[in-house]
Amino acid sequence: MAMALRKAVESNLDRQRLSTAAVTAVTGARFMSSWWQSVEPAAKDPILGVTEAFLADPSPDKVNVGVGAYRDDNGKPVVLQCVREAERTIAGNLNMEYLPMGGSVKMIEETLKLAYGENSEFIKDKRIAAVQSLSGTGSCRLFADFQKRFRPDSQIYIPVPTWANHHNIWRDAQVPQKTYHYYHPESRGLDFTALMDDIKVYFPLHIGLLKLIMLFCVNPHY
Repeated sequence: MAMALRKAVESNLDRQRLSTAAVTAVTGARFMSSWWQSVEPAAKDPILGVTEAFLADPSPDKVNVGVGAYRDDNGKPVVLQCVREAERTIAGNLNMEYLPMGGSVKMIEETLKLAYGENSEFIKDKRIAAVQSLSGTGSCRLFADFQKRFRPDSQIYIPVPTWANHHNIWRDAQVPQKTYHYYHPESRGLDFTALMDDIKVYFPLHIGLLKLIMLFCVNPHY
């Protein structure tokens, strides 16, 4: 009799717990639903939108022209031989240790040499500061926050054309923006005259000008 009574009590407690959990889940779902209602969807990226349209298109003859990446005749990604060799070189040689706060010191040193030259006076005089960061977008955001905190009166000069998210990044960091030209649409090359004209206008006006530079086939560098 006592055993049966205890089981009945335990069963009733289990039902109460399930009922409470269900109410909590529903309440939480309602709260999250109302919370997300105040978040406006971001505008679709026009370039990534091309890829979305490509994936949704059932045509066997479709071609993805939205992403600047190498593809073979079957539309599959092409991995460059130099990348394969680099993979083989580092395979098994990494100990997965935590990196310093600024990233891999060796990688930063070699990257600066590649960008500015082995005998660069800027490197020798320690006039360049660099850190490792996550992707082009992550680098831009990190720099924008750094700029806002330590140079709050400065502006960023963004090239025309550029990626759409660059304007959003500095806008969200509350950094004033201006633009400069570098691209000649007819020749599909450098518009040196327009670039120099903009530099002549902007550089005398601002000491310590901060400029976003787009290099072909890579993410931004500063």
